[in-house]
Amino acid sequence: MTLSVSEHDRVVRYFAMQMLAQGYEVRARVDGWFIEPEVILGYRPDIVASKNNQYVIVEVKKGDVDWPKIRALEEFAEMRPGMRFQLVTPEEVRAKLPAL
Repeated sequence: MTLSVSEHDRVVRYFAMQMLAQGYEVRARVDGWFIEPEVILGYRPDIVASKNNQYVIVEVKKGDVDWPKIRALEEFAEMRPGMRFQLVTPEEVRAKLPAL
């Protein structure tokens, strides 16, 4: 299962807004809404959020082609205390946001 570019962008915006509402400082790949996250290991994640010196890297998976980026971001987060990686899959998106 894959997401179109417009579906992907709506999901990134949705999760970024959810995290902002939860008190996180958010950088996200949402044109005109947020400052973009910095590049990590050659990839720009969809969202990087922080709260109380804890960081979350969020990547919304568009399809199987994303695996190198996903693995790089996972490894980056695993090697740093206070940082975690969250992958959002198309199946999870459709379960939470059936309007997509």
